[in-house]
Amino acid sequence: MTEYMYEGMFLIDSNRYASDPDGTQQAVLGMLERVGASVVASRPWQEGKLCYPIEGHRKGLYYLACFKMDGSSMNELTRLSKLNEVVLRQLVLRHPKVIFDAMVDALTSHDGAIHSPEQKADREARGERAPGEEVVEETR
Repeated sequence: MTEYMYEGMFLIDSNRYASDPDGTQQAVLGMLERVGASVVASRPWQEGKLCYPIEGHRKGLYYLACFKMDGSSMNELTRLSKLNEVVLRQLVLRHPKVIFDAMVDALTSHDGAIHSPEQKADREARGERAPGEEVVEETR
């Protein structure tokens, strides 16, 4: 069995999220854990008005998750998403490692700050700097 890297966008009921953010988040993450996915990064992305009503809802919250999972579990994830009361719609995309790593980096450091030593080492190895990060040069 091969493990692939995925980006999942889940449209969830924003009213439920407003009243119970931890419970709603746990419903999505629990669904991923149930199919054997290991979540690398996740966060609420954007709340807004929907173009058309979905199951009577006129607004929703997009929840973004990057995870690794065996490809054979995709049908079960789709089934669980349809049965989950919190999830209105879902879209899952498989990414190559380069794009997956960029997505995880964007999710974990959306403000441009470096949050872990591993991220800092990766960025330094690529010769990149975070936005607003100064280069300090020694003068003699």
